[in-house]
Amino acid sequence: MRTCIRRIIVHQIVAVMAVGLFIIAGNTAWCQETGGVQAATPSVTINYRERPRYPIDPQRLKLRPTLDGEIGPTEWSPFATISDGPVVGTVYLNWDDDFLYIAYRTEAPAWCIVNVDTAGDGWLRGADNLELVVSPVDTAASAPLTVRVLDAAVNRDAPIWNDSAIKAADIALMVRRAGSGQVVEMAVPRGMAGLSLRPGALLGFRADFLPAGTTPVSTAPYEPHLLLDINLVESRAVGATGIVPRLSLADSQLVSGQDLEATLELINQVDTPRTIRSVSWTGIGPAQNYLKTLREVALPAVNGLKTTRLRYSSPLPDTIIPGVYQFEVTAVMDDGSTVAANTSFSVQEQFEIQLDAEPPQVALIGPTEIKLTVTVRSAVPGFKKADVVITPPASWEIKGKPKRSVNIHREDGTIRVVYTAIVPSATQTGDYQVTADVQWRGKTWTTHRVIKVTRISQGS
Repeated sequence: MRTCIRRIIVHQIVAVMAVGLFIIAGNTAWCQETGGVQAATPSVTINYRERPRYPIDPQRLKLRPTLDGEIGPTEWSPFATISDGPVVGTVYLNWDDDFLYIAYRTEAPAWCIVNVDTAGDGWLRGADNLELVVSPVDTAASAPLTVRVLDAAVNRDAPIWNDSAIKAADIALMVRRAGSGQVVEMAVPRGMAGLSLRPGALLGFRADFLPAGTTPVSTAPYEPHLLLDINLVESRAVGATGIVPRLSLADSQLVSGQDLEATLELINQVDTPRTIRSVSWTGIGPAQNYLKTLREVALPAVNGLKTTRLRYSSPLPDTIIPGVYQFEVTAVMDDGSTVAANTSFSVQEQFEIQLDAEPPQVALIGPTEIKLTVTVRSAVPGFKKADVVITPPASWEIKGKPKRSVNIHREDGTIRVVYTAIVPSATQTGDYQVTADVQWRGKTWTTHRVIKVTRISQGS
């Protein structure tokens, strides 16, 4: 340790107080209490004891962007623009039931260090403190990602960094050069470091940029990290003086062919009537391609201390892709002020299908029966009649009809269709695929099951 200190002094290190940002200039050796670390570039540490001062939008909308290296004007929701440091860039943050989506665009190649407190209970608590480090984009348009978890669950007074609890490959990553800078998009899966994705969930979050020519310095595990509180929401509203908007959907989980039905309530909190100049309804981002854009001008007034309700309906086309979408309505009042509200809705597959086999593997001596169960869940509202078809390998036999009609009586209803397949005694050892289809209104949903067959000789 003394040798390291002497080397630092000899190289004339410029240091700032430990509570602030410090840079070790030149090709020097930086030494921690845990040992010496050679740094070929200037090393930088982030002042995690100071909460970020950049303005943020803490309400994070439920929205599923496309990870394609492009940040469209309405595809992502901006979280913050960082302009008070050595690198200028904008951070984007959204979520859905499966992933926390993080993206950023910088004006120059840069390191990005993201901290997420997935439980929102403070950094030095539990094993839910996630650190993501993305290196600057290189000539091959690749930004390696490193991930680790701060574990303070066993001993809060002696937390440890766990570098092996999470695999970086489990996080989807898309990187692209953008002019002189870069675009990075990530999807952190639900459950990682205890990440819970639901409306109303509170998380801690911060993102920091460092110049490409530097090396981020790891903080000691006992070092506190002050994050920004964010809230996961499905909808939000912006009112005007005296007018509060409220947007609701008749059903927020839809299927193609179903109507999106929305109601905008304009609540007048004063006793003076207000006139509405116009109301505009539209999808946000990808939803613009599927929803009707409508502007209305002949509208009723909002009487004093009363509520006016406006309604909208748009059919979802058969071409809509399952996912999470955003919908927005904006009203311009008589004085030119604007009230707005948006909300999210999801589009699901009409049917989910699962195929199970009992037994899942066959030890074949003679002709052997297998029980095949097809489970079908419908997301289509109301009663519907569909066909279930089972297709075994060519030499196998299905008892009864392979195609059977089923009735599902309600949305989210589930039915099970049971088949018996006979595996011939001449079947050779190997893997055999069974296919199950659901057919409804000219569309087909398919799933497969591979059954392993092993021949057993009579003498064994």
